[in-house]
Amino acid sequence: MPRLSLGLGVQTIRKVGGGVAPQPTAVLISGAGTETSDGNYVWGESFVNGKRQYFFSNNEIYWDGSQWNIYDDVEGEATYSSPDLITWAVLDGEGPAPTGTLSYS
Repeated sequence: MPRLSLGLGVQTIRKVGGGVAPQPTAVLISGAGTETSDGNYVWGESFVNGKRQYFFSNNEIYWDGSQWNIYDDVEGEATYSSPDLITWAVLDGEGPAPTGTLSYS
């Protein structure tokens, strides 16, 4: 049977991916001179400065508005900072600075 069309010229546009970069669901911090900062930080439900926080034990990784920080509960201060969750620099922790490995689910 022939297919009938009204020929209205209506087009459907489907946007794939939405143009938003995927967010890591976990950050493995390893090699920190302050060993209590090492761990597998998993994202939580709360946000700081518009970005999701990551938690390991009583420690957290949070966005301060310009960089990521690891707050170490044992030390009672932010020990390391990062622009990208991968490359870290010493704040108030001991050297060497750790590295971060991102996980996506």
